[in-house]
Amino acid sequence: MFTVLLSLLSFSLCSVSAQEACPLQYSCNNTNFNESLVEKYCKSHDSVMSGRCCILNETVIGLDLRYCGVKTLNISQHVFEQVEILDLRENDYEKLTSDELIYLLKLNYLYLPEHIPCPGGHMAWNITEKDHNMTSCIDQLNPCFSLNISCGEPDNAKCHHLGPGTAKCICCPGHYGYKCLNEGEFPVAIFSSSVIFPAIVLSIALWFIQGRDPYKTREI
Repeated sequence: MFTVLLSLLSFSLCSVSAQEACPLQYSCNNTNFNESLVEKYCKSHDSVMSGRCCILNETVIGLDLRYCGVKTLNISQHVFEQVEILDLRENDYEKLTSDELIYLLKLNYLYLPEHIPCPGGHMAWNITEKDHNMTSCIDQLNPCFSLNISCGEPDNAKCHHLGPGTAKCICCPGHYGYKCLNEGEFPVAIFSSSVIFPAIVLSIALWFIQGRDPYKTREI
């Protein structure tokens, strides 16, 4: 009896540990699940599979989401930002946008259903091809360089890579405003007072106009 309870406790702890290490929000069908590209990648990098995640030194570097009923990709948790390989085949997926892959800067192997193109197109990946009933997107490119994005004066702003086919111009320290042309720090106090003070004055004015006691009964 004690052995059975110990086994159940051990299984429960392992399940909780696996869920914490691989916190996916999908219910995956493992009936047709077999060795995948993610698992092969995992083995070649001396990593271990925990559920649908490939884990290296407590870091998730791969995700196998085949047969998971994925319709909208939701892996925005911080734990998935180091993912290098992602397999989304065998899902009723209609379209994958670059916004769904924000902050996946290390993603270099993306496998999709054949009808879905690589997000960002050929300017976001070194290799984009369709074969073996799938779309392969290999070697993510930095759009700051592949698209030659200019953020104006280099001392004012820099282009930051945010994910496949996505980049953003961010002001350098000491610059702010339109095209980061203003020097110094953003005047938070002045901006706040210019918004709050008129709002207070307007509220007081409306209070006097509408009457200080809206529930006062008028005499007939």
